[in-house]
Amino acid sequence: MVVKYWSFAGLLLTDWCNARCASCYLRCGPDRAEEMTSEQALGYWRELIEASPHGCRIHLSGGEPFGNYSRLIEIARRGLKDNLGPLQKIETNAFWATDQQIVRERLEALDEAGMQKICISTDPYHQQFVPIERVRLLVRLAEQSFGPQRVQVRWRDWLEHGFDTAELEEDRREELFRRYAACGRDRINGRAGERLSTHLQRKSIIELADKCCRQSLLRSRHVHIDAGGRVSPGTCAGIILGVLGEASVAEIWQQLEADHLAREIVGTLVQRGPVGLLDRAKATGYALKDGYAGKCHLCWDIRTHFARKGLYHKELAPLWWYTEESSA
Repeated sequence: MVVKYWSFAGLLLTDWCNARCASCYLRCGPDRAEEMTSEQALGYWRELIEASPHGCRIHLSGGEPFGNYSRLIEIARRGLKDNLGPLQKIETNAFWATDQQIVRERLEALDEAGMQKICISTDPYHQQFVPIERVRLLVRLAEQSFGPQRVQVRWRDWLEHGFDTAELEEDRREELFRRYAACGRDRINGRAGERLSTHLQRKSIIELADKCCRQSLLRSRHVHIDAGGRVSPGTCAGIILGVLGEASVAEIWQQLEADHLAREIVGTLVQRGPVGLLDRAKATGYALKDGYAGKCHLCWDIRTHFARKGLYHKELAPLWWYTEESSA
């Protein structure tokens, strides 16, 4: 078996988010509006756990899933009622944590609905849009309610020592982003490929040669499913392995196992990594940059070129993810 069964999956309930973080590898923001219905989410959840002999741990994310709390709690409650297995975690940036009573009520409801862990984002990028005191309030009340072992914070160092970055002068904020990006925590895809890659040390094509993507694409056991039913590798946004609705989870997995090497994008990345895409990219007008922040940055840059040329649309989607946007 070349392709590992998917045993960890994120349902991206929405690409809407109150924030437009420089680090967002999914390009979420307040202008995005694609939404996954409760019925879709529960159907995908059921398919995922039934398709793998090991079952599948599910987390709910976005975008910002608390932007539609009524849908979020409905999915969690119905998943519990339908015995779909424990909901591993829910991810949030805490923008909604404005009041102790609201926070306590929602945490209690989610706990009763089977949520095992809450994952809370905090870093200088998020704090351009979300006051850090809301994050600290949510973390404090969640740890009181669940215990620290059920509260995941990304990142604890910023939670303890961070501050709001919205009011910083732009040059000071960019310098802070540069120093934080240098820690190497961010996925250099999507908006991060544009905004953060400029802050990172560049590597030559020679340094990135022979860095294949077999593990990320075929062996990680982790996928994301967005509101359009598109199945992507967990760390490789914008690469489509299949589309639910056109095929089942089991059928998408079986087809990937059978023909991954024949796929023009996935097959090349599995065997040779992003450098393997260069000849085709150059033949369609791609111009090499003066170094790249890593193989993921190179991959994102070439895929963006292809997508904007209308190439390989079955493997590179959605198109808006590759569309140029203005900085926040």
